[in-house]
Amino acid sequence: MEPELPKIDQQRAVSPHAQEIEFALILQRMINAVEDDPAQMRLAIYEFARAKLKIDTAWAEGGERKRLTDALETAILGVEGFSQRREEKDLLSAPHATAQTSALEPLSPPEPPTTSLATVRHVTPAPEDILVPKKAYERRANSGGETQKVVSTLTRFCVAMMLFSLVAAVAYYKQALPLLNKPAKPAVAQPSASDVPPQASAATDLRPTVASPTAPPFPVPADYGVYAIFNDALGELSALAERVPDKRISVSTPVSQPSRTTLPDGKARFIVFRRDLVGNAPDRVEVRVVARVVRSLTFDSKGKPNPAPVSGSWNIRNTSYEFRVRPVAGNPEMLLMQPDKPDFELPPGRYVLVLKDQGYDFTVAGQITDVVHCLERTEAANGTFYSECQKL
Repeated sequence: MEPELPKIDQQRAVSPHAQEIEFALILQRMINAVEDDPAQMRLAIYEFARAKLKIDTAWAEGGERKRLTDALETAILGVEGFSQRREEKDLLSAPHATAQTSALEPLSPPEPPTTSLATVRHVTPAPEDILVPKKAYERRANSGGETQKVVSTLTRFCVAMMLFSLVAAVAYYKQALPLLNKPAKPAVAQPSASDVPPQASAATDLRPTVASPTAPPFPVPADYGVYAIFNDALGELSALAERVPDKRISVSTPVSQPSRTTLPDGKARFIVFRRDLVGNAPDRVEVRVVARVVRSLTFDSKGKPNPAPVSGSWNIRNTSYEFRVRPVAGNPEMLLMQPDKPDFELPPGRYVLVLKDQGYDFTVAGQITDVVHCLERTEAANGTFYSECQKL
């Protein structure tokens, strides 16, 4: 035989949602109380405004949060004082209960004069002599109640609109605060160099200049792609079929296709217009050297070396130059890539701009003078090896 459950457990077994029903009844009683009492409705709105302000100002500092809280409390006191004065005015303007009662009582007909029984005659009054004021007085009585109801509804509407305006103002202030905290551009003329101390001049020189969002000082592309900026023009870079190896690998697999884009000098800047880099842009990118294989060394069956010139073969090396990445103002899908030093120039030779293991090929025109752009290949029995040229 199963043990008998206690009374409480039996109730829970019969009604598993008793707690939810109890909460629902409590909430309904609170809603009814707020609907019947304007003061309770105002208190509920005040508590909602305080809780909303506490959530919206969690980002602010302690002093700013206290200032906003004090402003809300001052507004609440003003609204509550206005509402109480309005309710007192409505109570004072309402007619007294006794006066209403006396005004609503219908006129009683005058008592007939006392006469003797002998002279009593039955008189039937004409219909126009009978006064029927009941409908008029009832309309007057109902008009007072309807007026009070309309005034109470208007009062509630005004209070709700004032509190809604207060909450909207707090939300607007939250959105406008970051813009207000930004330093405004001075409208006065800049001081001369003689009026500025040496420390301030050094700090001013280190600040990077930001181009105008409406008119960048360089051309911008209209189509997605990777471009080189030279002579106020754009040259699109082609992607290599070979993947760029890890930097720990000194030489990549051979690249057989020639370069398609040639820059007139090494003052290279690049602009990338790609949707996948929005919100995932790197801080810096690499420009890797693509060295040309000029000679090949092979061995015959007797071990005699046979050097021979090579044409149409390149390899990506782990020698690289770093370029800084900066956003293009007004164009969130564009990135500008340029060297840290404004006077830096890439030596003549072939390069790839590396973006996520993908190389974009270009060549700087001129005579090659750096040996990093020159490789020699040795094909031995145990493999193929590359070495830097001893001389060009």
